[in-house]
Amino acid sequence: MRNKAILLFPPNWSFCTPGPHLALPLLAGSVSSISCPVEAWDLNQLFYQTYSSPPKNDRIIEASSQNNYEALDELYFKWEDELKNVGSSLGNNSEFRLLSGYCFSDYYSLPPNEIVRALENGTVFSDMFDEIVLPQLVDVAPSIIGVTIASEQQIIPAIELLTKVRECLPGCILLLGGNVVTRIRNSLAFSTISGLVDQIVSFQGEMAFAKAVNAVNKFGVKKARSVLSNESGDELIPYENWPIPSFDGIDFNKYIGIPVIPYASTRGCYWGKCHFCAIPAGWSPNGYGGSAPAEFVVSQLTQIVRDTSIQRIKFVDEALMPSKADSLCKSLSKSHLDIEWEAYARLEPNWEKLSFLEELHSCGLRKLYFGLEQAPSANRNLLGKCDNGNPLRILKACYDAGIMVHLFCMVGYPGTSRKDAENTVEFLIEHEPLVDTADLVAFRLDRGTKVPGVTPVPNKASGWSMSVPYLPGRENVLSSEEVGELEAECQEALWETVPRFLHPLYRVIGHWNNHTIKPNKDETSRPGRICLPNLS
Repeated sequence: MRNKAILLFPPNWSFCTPGPHLALPLLAGSVSSISCPVEAWDLNQLFYQTYSSPPKNDRIIEASSQNNYEALDELYFKWEDELKNVGSSLGNNSEFRLLSGYCFSDYYSLPPNEIVRALENGTVFSDMFDEIVLPQLVDVAPSIIGVTIASEQQIIPAIELLTKVRECLPGCILLLGGNVVTRIRNSLAFSTISGLVDQIVSFQGEMAFAKAVNAVNKFGVKKARSVLSNESGDELIPYENWPIPSFDGIDFNKYIGIPVIPYASTRGCYWGKCHFCAIPAGWSPNGYGGSAPAEFVVSQLTQIVRDTSIQRIKFVDEALMPSKADSLCKSLSKSHLDIEWEAYARLEPNWEKLSFLEELHSCGLRKLYFGLEQAPSANRNLLGKCDNGNPLRILKACYDAGIMVHLFCMVGYPGTSRKDAENTVEFLIEHEPLVDTADLVAFRLDRGTKVPGVTPVPNKASGWSMSVPYLPGRENVLSSEEVGELEAECQEALWETVPRFLHPLYRVIGHWNNHTIKPNKDETSRPGRICLPNLS
């Protein structure tokens, strides 16, 4: 019998995304040269397409192009209420948000080893697992199944899924990995999830998955299970071995918004010293896993565009260096690859240069995402960003070059004040024509970070959580309760004045060339409020 592999992405990731998470396409690409068919199943997409009626793209486009945020609200809340009702009808009364999924806080209060037993009563996802996913898995009869957990909200559904798969397909090899798995590797929760699978993978997983598939092909499932180590993963994979992500079988038309291909040209953050940030630690212990040269990147993108016919690319690098952007531009020009793209960046001085940005725009750059965190002040230096670009000059240069901007903002960082938060809101509103979208979230103490001015206070849920409770260590540090209240006040001010900044449905449409929407100072204020979680 020919071996088959299935890759599963658990439900309960954000529901407002224009494409899949990159993990499964990368893993699928890693075994493209191996004689083993592989399929990637996005169970997050499957859930909301099966149990709800997501808003149609043409209606989102129409409302966004008219700056009609009441219409966007109607689409958004109707969809959110529909999925809330799904949970209620199945006996799950957990809080639900489209951006973060269903809340399973009751489970996190349990000791890790009791969660598996508690899940025997089922969750909102049980029907989908039992009636759709498991029967299809039995029909395919894979020899190996890989599961990726990309967000904290997916942990409980992943545990339930793995438990059911193990019962249904005891002869199948199970692998588990992902950013979240890597970040809880030093907690008690790690041993609980390790016990559900044959191999748990930390950091980068493509080589580990390929090795597991090769072992099954060579030895068969039974012997491969004895050969494979319980833990695996690579802290550094040479870029020459980075696979071309495979999007075979992924239906982009079933996602929300204009389809976009996720792609990583750098693994981790080239700076990696912001005190509050732990996200890069999913790539390697020091937060940096290497960067591929522009020619390599353009070669891979050429193949991806050819395979998918999608020409919009989202670089999910933690931060794109200006020099890397310049090299990409030159390589794109030589290759004649016609794409539009967006990227995350630090507020470096090179982004102030209009001629540089105009050149990038001519090569397809449509939007940059910058970590402003808070309006320029002496207190901003506390965050450890050490970026020396002038935010306002960068905003103006991007605007003049036709490149839209997103600003990430944070309130309540230890040592910053209420006034700093108010100034940040004022900065955003004052420069609204220069800013397309923004996030404004509360500070939280992320797992693995050391932030001066606060003392971690772990609790029962800390083993699973990407952040831990804390107490102020100095008089000028706000409590977590005060920070939460400040976040709500600041978000309210933005919703009332510039709803475009925060609206999830606008984001999945707004800035791509075929549907470019100009900022409008007469934006309609909105009656509802969308709760924006501080996601990792």
